[in-house]
Amino acid sequence: MDRLTTFRLFLRTLDRGGIAAAGRSLGLSATAASRALRELEDDLALRLFDRTTRHVAPTEVGRRLAARIAPLLEGLDAAMVEAREMHEEATGTLRIVARRSYALRHVVPHLARFQTAHPRVEIDLALTELTGLVPAHGVDMVIRLGLPAGKSFIGHRLASGRRILCASPGYIARHGAPATADAVLQHPCLTYREEEEAPVWVFATGSGGRQEIPVTGPFRSNSGEALRRAALDGMGLILLPEWMVGEDVAAGHLTPLLAGLPSWPERYQAEIHAVHARAERLPAKIAAFVAHLLASVDPAG
Repeated sequence: MDRLTTFRLFLRTLDRGGIAAAGRSLGLSATAASRALRELEDDLALRLFDRTTRHVAPTEVGRRLAARIAPLLEGLDAAMVEAREMHEEATGTLRIVARRSYALRHVVPHLARFQTAHPRVEIDLALTELTGLVPAHGVDMVIRLGLPAGKSFIGHRLASGRRILCASPGYIARHGAPATADAVLQHPCLTYREEEEAPVWVFATGSGGRQEIPVTGPFRSNSGEALRRAALDGMGLILLPEWMVGEDVAAGHLTPLLAGLPSWPERYQAEIHAVHARAERLPAKIAAFVAHLLASVDPAG
């Protein structure tokens, strides 16, 4: 019998005044319970009980030992209950690292509704423009471009990878609109900031190939929101995700260009996924937040 169970048996014996009753409460026969307590006394080289044919009573050493281990076992039991509750009921702190632009537009606006439904969950949200993140070092979930390699993670698609080439109506009124992919070269383009190479926009061709256009312009940034704002202000063309500019297009604040010609910035074609570690029993706080995200997104997106 393991030492933890033996200590539980020891405390039950003191509480119930008999070895047989204590053993039954733990599913043990009187013989097995008595043998386990004898072995505990032998291991400790201490006499923990004064025994009679009808009753057992703790020795002074037994009472002192019980006083020390009882709070420890109670704390352990409470910790185990809490751990089970965190798997069965959404509770605790949910730590998320999310793609900044997506989170500001499609995660943060829905947090109040989640908190109302799951008041015992606290959200710790960090925003980033970095790619390639995975859940690690205390992070429960990442909301990122694409899926990580390997089988250690589960991803849930939140938004498509479709990008829209567009500009403001004011810009088009002043400078016109490109009629072909090559004509994009004649326009100022607002691009993601690249450290080591010039930005490239890729346009699909009818034969399944690709045409790469090295674009330039007056403004670049590592923030999609900054690029969107610059385009709304008429600074040039942008190529951003539909989930970022779809509302602007629908409202007429941005006008799609080269419709029907799929395009994307090099290395930015991936879809948005919520990613967490694979687990046989997913903590309830993660499962609840995944369900909340999926219920909040446009299924056609």
